[in-house]
Amino acid sequence: MSNPHNPDELIAIVDNNDKVIGKYPRKKHADGRLHRETSVLIVSPNNEILVQERADSGCLDYSASGHFSFNEDYLDGAIREVQEELGLDVPKDKFLKISKYRIDYSEKYVNNRFITLWEVRGDYKIEDIKIDPSEVKSVKYLSVPELKRTIKEKSDTMSAGFIDSLQIYFKEKGL
Repeated sequence: MSNPHNPDELIAIVDNNDKVIGKYPRKKHADGRLHRETSVLIVSPNNEILVQERADSGCLDYSASGHFSFNEDYLDGAIREVQEELGLDVPKDKFLKISKYRIDYSEKYVNNRFITLWEVRGDYKIEDIKIDPSEVKSVKYLSVPELKRTIKEKSDTMSAGFIDSLQIYFKEKGL
């Protein structure tokens, strides 16, 4: 599967306080430089979370997520990722910041990043979602108990960052 993004897009490289210290091509993010990503959980009126099956790995993942251009902030990146991956135009005021945290997978994946996790609540129907097939194979809603059971019994079917973020989300929301 080819990379659906411009590999030469410049992303922000940051210090341990998430202050921008430079730019680096997206294709080089795996060099281990500390960078930024944004992730979104879309939550239905009955508290189910929209998950995507990634086109590249087949793993379950955030509703939408990704790197964003050097000149974007976390929220702008989240809005754009939801539009690109799901075809949904969600207004800025619908995004609720849940947490910003650092994940360092350098021992496994050479991926060192800050992630801001957003929640978007709304009645977004599967049939209204227009996935980008280069990034997303399919989408579905899962309940919190279903997600917790999947983490416990089939964690290998989920991306590692998604699992970590769900644990943070569950704790922040008291779930």
